Amino acid sequence: MVMNIKEIKRTMLDKGIPAEIMERFIFPETEEETPKQKVAFAEQMDNLLSKDQIFSVMAEQGCAKYAHEPHFSELMSKLNGKTIMERIELLNATKMNEQPRHKLNDDGTLSIFWYYKTNGKYICCCPTIHQLPESTAVSLTYCGCCSGSVKYHSEIFLGVKLHLLEIVSSPISSNGEKYCEHLFEII
Repeated sequence: MVMNIKEIKRTMLDKGIPAEIMERFIFPETEEETPKQKVAFAEQMDNLLSKDQIFSVMAEQGCAKYAHEPHFSELMSKLNGKTIMERIELLNATKMNEQPRHKLNDDGTLSIFWYYKTNGKYICCCPTIHQLPESTAVSLTYCGCCSGSVKYHSEIFLGVKLHLLEIVSSPISSNGEKYCEHLFEII
């Protein structure tokens, strides 16, 4: 599952987005959401919600949020009893498919990022983005779906609660010049 507008709408209602704002959104009429509709919906969020509202909603999303691979329990057994720095080192050393990397910043925040490259440019890990023409402009709000996914898994792996502070950069909003980075406060 990738970015899901129906789930975002449910989260918006759960987060108390006012009815007068919800009425201004154009939601897809069918269950089938095209990549263009997903990108357009992120743009609507940019225009109708505050940054705090966007982060609050998107931090609850995540395409791989419920995918528990069999080797997660093995990884968790290695992480038990470790400090957050030791856990980060172990996570960064894993060879798990699509595992993001973690960095504890000097100010105590946590950066979580992917840095896939092809032909000297960073590429997005989102399968929906790969269905769009390369020239499609995409808001960083769209990347909040990945923020939710990495938040969910990192809270489990690191044994902490996280609060999304910023979607720092993305290949899709930088023409491949920057990698995908999400910045979190450790609570």
